[in-house]
Amino acid sequence: MALIPRALAKTVAKSTPPKAVAVFGPRRIGKTTMLEQLAGTKTARWYNGDAFGTAEALRFKTPEDAKNALLQAPALVIDEAHKIPDIGNIVKLLVDVNEHLERPTQIFVTSSSPFYLSSIKESALGRVVSRQMWPLSVSEIAQFTSWGKVTEKLAHYLVYGLMPNVVMNPEDARVFLSDYCDGLLLRDVFDQSPIRLPDKFRRLIQILAQNVGSEVSSDSLARECGISKNTVDDYISRLEQASIIRVLPSFSRNLANELKKGRKIYFFDNGIRNAILQNFTPLAERTDAGALWENFFFMERVKLHDTRRDFTRMYFWRTTGSGSSEVDFLEVLDNKIQAFECKMSASVMSTRSAKKFLSTYPKAQLEVVSPQNCMRIFSEKGKV
Repeated sequence: MALIPRALAKTVAKSTPPKAVAVFGPRRIGKTTMLEQLAGTKTARWYNGDAFGTAEALRFKTPEDAKNALLQAPALVIDEAHKIPDIGNIVKLLVDVNEHLERPTQIFVTSSSPFYLSSIKESALGRVVSRQMWPLSVSEIAQFTSWGKVTEKLAHYLVYGLMPNVVMNPEDARVFLSDYCDGLLLRDVFDQSPIRLPDKFRRLIQILAQNVGSEVSSDSLARECGISKNTVDDYISRLEQASIIRVLPSFSRNLANELKKGRKIYFFDNGIRNAILQNFTPLAERTDAGALWENFFFMERVKLHDTRRDFTRMYFWRTTGSGSSEVDFLEVLDNKIQAFECKMSASVMSTRSAKKFLSTYPKAQLEVVSPQNCMRIFSEKGKV
């Protein structure tokens, strides 16, 4: 079966040589597959952090040893690099030698989490370009098939998500997602440092999954889980560092009635969120369809901005007090604001909250988006 090309591939390829490019993101989203397409499996020199002897093979004693490794192929790939001791200094030496080669070698590094990427970047300061990777986007799927096909399957994607295995093998989606959550989802979190209360940690994840699209507070989460507020904040930080969730902060320009320190939490993939809750009920029968649409829309925009690396920041907006108003998503770049309201029905053209927001920020733009009219938003290339 043909593989779906990744939008990130071109920018990853351009980032090296002579620097190394580190690609990170959740497990099983296609990092290795993308590099196999870019570097080749036969023409590149591959080192796998899971394989026996890899650490020894990369233990260069002199710059000449590193040079010999670089000259063996036009591309060098270190997969699962975080499992190799002292990987930061290894990458530093490779890049330093690479800068003096007549024909520098492409250097690619993968890691399943920025937990480990930070140590690489600290040791190899200024020598590594890092790029975030996510599950497939609807734009990538549409480029491979068509927007018509995406529209036909959108309800399925909202429930089962866009992990590559799910998209390519939809008949096995539930089995894959359940196995993923049982075995791979939290591996990096647990590997980084012990979780003192693993049952409470898993309970927190379930509560976050139940509250996608709703504002959450550390105090209420602490009460529900039976742990301290500081522990809640620590667990949420770890989940975000592992790319399992994304925290969306509230937006404020210091107006008196604007929420200042609110946050919402979304999951990196709808299918993963539903697997956590063990709920794959069809979209038309769900009471949480609106929350699924919000999570899906948000992550599609995150993928777009991360791929383009355009420095756009995302928020939600809410006022407090009587007659409070809320707008689902704000995208802010260079003081320009693009707002989005997510609705399940295309017949909703505006809302009271939207009007209130535009009266507060008259220079902003706002669009109401639904599953029926979203393709224009997802396919636009130049718009913030």
